[in-house]
Amino acid sequence: MDIISSAQLMGMISTWRQGRGSLRRRLADCLRDVIERGDLAVGARLPPERTLGAHLGLSRTTVIGAYDLLRDEGWIRSWRGSGTFVAAPKGAQGHRDQLVAHLARNPLFSGLIDSPATTVDFAAASPGAAAPVADAARSAVADLTGHLRGHGYLTLGLPALRHAIAAHMSARALPTAEDEVLVTTGGQQAISLLITLYVEAADPVVVETPTYAGALDALRAAGARLFAIPAGEQGMRADDLRQMLARTRARLAYLTPSFNNPTGSVVPLETRRELARVANEFQATLVEDHTLAEIALDGAEPPPPIAAFGPDGSVVMVGSLSKLFWGGLRVGWVRAPRSVIRRLARVKAVADIASSLLPQLVATRLLPFADDVRAERRQELTARLDQLTSLLTELLPSWSWRRPAGGLSLWVRLPEGSGPDFAEVALRHGVAVVPGPHFCPDDGCHDRLRIPFCLDPGRLESGVRRLAHAWAAYRIATRVSTQPQHRTIV
Repeated sequence: MDIISSAQLMGMISTWRQGRGSLRRRLADCLRDVIERGDLAVGARLPPERTLGAHLGLSRTTVIGAYDLLRDEGWIRSWRGSGTFVAAPKGAQGHRDQLVAHLARNPLFSGLIDSPATTVDFAAASPGAAAPVADAARSAVADLTGHLRGHGYLTLGLPALRHAIAAHMSARALPTAEDEVLVTTGGQQAISLLITLYVEAADPVVVETPTYAGALDALRAAGARLFAIPAGEQGMRADDLRQMLARTRARLAYLTPSFNNPTGSVVPLETRRELARVANEFQATLVEDHTLAEIALDGAEPPPPIAAFGPDGSVVMVGSLSKLFWGGLRVGWVRAPRSVIRRLARVKAVADIASSLLPQLVATRLLPFADDVRAERRQELTARLDQLTSLLTELLPSWSWRRPAGGLSLWVRLPEGSGPDFAEVALRHGVAVVPGPHFCPDDGCHDRLRIPFCLDPGRLESGVRRLAHAWAAYRIATRVSTQPQHRTIV
């Protein structure tokens, strides 16, 4: 049994005062987030209320109130004479409700559901449809005729599409056979299926920070304990992965080497070789998210996938057509050893039986155009990135960023204040933007925003101008709230 000292816990909840509501609510919310992301192991004993209160400068009553809230929600349990302990995430009565509440607060998804038409949407990082999509869709309807007499349930995917995906991967320095491919309903389902296959409640999983928020949400839904490695200018370092696997004994790691979402960083060739060696050394599985690999900017082609250096099956790959061709085309895939594909097919059969056939027919017709579309996307997105950085330099000169090597977004640092708080102000000014903590499993990145450059030029300019107005209002409000309040005594 782990006994957590007040000093240790303080290091985990250092940002608790940045929350909202009463002191007990802020403390409870921060403790819940620490438990949810797995930093506090199931069964760990929490410090006594009086001791924790002394370290935090709070009354014992406030800490008792926070513990009561967590106890009511099912995150902790107490036994008289023994102490207070972290409850199992899956077994906690309030876990599902808390998870749904977390997802409801995530602007990545909530904006897709209920964002007003008048709002400039910087939450979704997905470009409009590429030119060949419309023609491929029309032709696919004719292709459908030959499949109408069958039941249409192809759990592994349309054979012609699996063959096309295998050829597509093989042309990118990763020899792939058709039976090493499983077609999924988008890249998000591919990630979720792999998590279902590999992760049990309370399992340790290694991730980057920052990283794709959808993967973090899927891992949290599975009850995984997340252990983060910083993704620097060149992504995850092999030495960091080795140390983390040795410390946590995790059997799964998720990373986006080409290109990190949201930073746009790319892992160098030799680091990829070493990452594959480390995974093999610890008999761990790397989930390599290849979703953004086709979106290279400024002529920066990424090295071969990590999977090219892990022929033993220690690396499985996730791919998707949504970023290159169109977000509305929900076609993704998993590239893995045949034995993994067979097991994964059973998981998918339970999830949705099979992906819809018509989008697969469209995708089969589109893949031969991949190289042409890549070139067009690079030209289009590089121009929009230049427009975005020019507007930010002009209108928000105190903001800073590093130009991404690829991907669809800019990872911006705010000079002051809180990203989540500013995002709320921005929404009131008609622009939706995702703050940094949604991409960071340790609830960090409070000074960050992700700003995609996928919108058309007019919409992009309108959105940045609204951000500038929102920033001016936010700074004024922040300064007013931090001014000392003087009282007149009469």
